[in-house]
Amino acid sequence: MFFKTKDLMTVGNIAGGVATILVAMEGMTVPKEDVQSYIFWSGFGILVAYFFDAFDGVVARALNQVNQFGAEFDNVADLVAYSVAPSFLLYFAYRRYILLPGLENLPTVQFAIAVTVALIPTLFGCIRFARFNVRRLDVPALFIGFPRPASALLIVALVNSHMMAASPWMGWIGVAMVVLLGFMNLSLVPFISHHGRNWSWYLKVVLNFVWFSVAFSVVFGVLLDWLPRNVAFDWVLMWLCYYLFLGWTDISTETRRRVHALTADWND
Repeated sequence: MFFKTKDLMTVGNIAGGVATILVAMEGMTVPKEDVQSYIFWSGFGILVAYFFDAFDGVVARALNQVNQFGAEFDNVADLVAYSVAPSFLLYFAYRRYILLPGLENLPTVQFAIAVTVALIPTLFGCIRFARFNVRRLDVPALFIGFPRPASALLIVALVNSHMMAASPWMGWIGVAMVVLLGFMNLSLVPFISHHGRNWSWYLKVVLNFVWFSVAFSVVFGVLLDWLPRNVAFDWVLMWLCYYLFLGWTDISTETRRRVHALTADWND
């Protein structure tokens, strides 16, 4: 049978993305005072999706169930969880939660911006999906273009962060970030990958602290309610901004030149 036990992890990935979509849809009709809670739980669905996505390969190898179907199923699941689901959350956020300064008397413009930012993750994610299906390039220890999971997590972390709530002008920064992430998804810029990588000692420290800080915040902020629950998203935002803007520093100049040569005709 082509569907195996390890594929249940990918089902969990899809379920997390669908949960994000459903919560965002439900949130469109709730009272104003409940919107922030729906924004949080909608974003949390993508954290759940990533949890299952992070372990599907581990389970597949442990059960010796690695196959082509699993790879394709995982790729489609990523499109749902990291491209389609964030679009629903962004539309919900920019319609009910994030009111852009300067547009108080221009609801039509606010609506147009909500539609535009919502379109970007799905549109650019679909283009990336199709491009890699037509011409796949696997470079050991690297992603080509900013990966979809990181992009989705950065979006939901920004929307749910204390920084977003600190100033109404953060809404405009959110718009700029979504546009930037869309183009970085399609860029040919290399980013470090956890697949087949020999980690430098300081990146091992950073990676372990990433997992610990986020897991600690989820347990003590979401499950036990001992910390503000949005702290988990604050950590995700900080680490992914580091990855987006500084992660390239661990890639040698020679490696970047090699990637540039390999992808020189990709846009022909």
